[in-house]
Amino acid sequence: MLHEEDLPQPVTPAGILHWLEAQPRRAQARLWVWEDEGRVVGWGEARLNWATSAPGVGDVWVFVAPRARGKGLGSALYEETERYMRGVDARVLQTWTYTAGGRKLIESRGFRATQDERVSVIELAQADLSEFAGLEERKSAEGFRLAPLQAIKARAPALHRVYAAASADVPEYFKEDAIRLEEWRRETLEHPQLSGEGSFVVLSGDDPVALAFLEVDEPARIAANELTGTLPEFRRRGLARLAKLASLRWAAAQGFERVVTVNSEANPGMLALNDGLGYRAVRTETHYVRDL
Repeated sequence: MLHEEDLPQPVTPAGILHWLEAQPRRAQARLWVWEDEGRVVGWGEARLNWATSAPGVGDVWVFVAPRARGKGLGSALYEETERYMRGVDARVLQTWTYTAGGRKLIESRGFRATQDERVSVIELAQADLSEFAGLEERKSAEGFRLAPLQAIKARAPALHRVYAAASADVPEYFKEDAIRLEEWRRETLEHPQLSGEGSFVVLSGDDPVALAFLEVDEPARIAANELTGTLPEFRRRGLARLAKLASLRWAAAQGFERVVTVNSEANPGMLALNDGLGYRAVRTETHYVRDL
């Protein structure tokens, strides 16, 4: 169903099951589907956000297949997610949408917009990634080196340090500033779509200081940037660019057609990085919150 969108989402069956099974118990995550003659045409999900220090934040999201919209399915699924979130003592809900119907549904229920996020795509067949070799050489001369995630995946605490620092600085209404190591290891590092060969880490000596994680949907030949970031003390040295370029080169070499990324409009640094690499904006997602 998620592949039927104008911009297919890089999601696999294994990835969907992992999302549900790998959520921390305290997230109390649930999924619902709406079926029509044996086909899934609607989807709802809800959880308590386990990555933020803000208490009682509930994440909800509803999606209806294009062919089934306008029949009230989205409203019914949303009501189920809200009812469930109230039952687990959520204090506030946050959600997002990129459709006119979604905005109408959300705003009619008292949500207020908090920020816009830009969805961008790079078509790998047309991408110019020739700067990689020169950049890698310059960074090597400065004492940095690249490694695929698979080569250092066992060093979870060191990777978590970079990931958590980068996540905490992503512009969000509720910042993801409380990512616990073991929960992150299970939910993110063990995700079946996270490519160990296509995700890259920049090392200073033996210490990870920057990373670009890539999730892949091999049957659809599309991928998504899961997170790109650098430790604060190593920023503005081109290390995130190096890691992301390495990831894009790998994806192109493996025959992937495009890579999708989502970034806050309040994050000019990452938007400029993506623009410079050849990503183009394709749509806008609006994020909303509502007190319960």
